[in-house]
This record gives sequence, C-alpha cells and structure tokens, in this order.
Amino acid sequence: METKAILRGVRLSAQKGRLVADQIRGLPVDKALTLLSF
Repeated sequence: METKAILRGVRLSAQKGRLVADQIRGLPVDKALTLLSF
C-alpha cells in the first residue's frame, strides 16, 4: 500500500525530512509510530 504525507507550516529542511522518511519507510505502523514519538 502506498501512502503520501504532506507537511506544511513546519520549518524543516527537505534533507532532514528525507532522513526521517528513509528511517521509517518499510516499517510496520506500530514500530514507525514508536520511532517517531521522540
């Protein structure tokens, strides 16, 4: 299943966003949410 997320109004460089996206890509939802809840 392919998903798409759009982030607006956040001051974040494209490179930093890509690094986070690369870390969670392919993970199960529960593990991705655990990783993102910092």
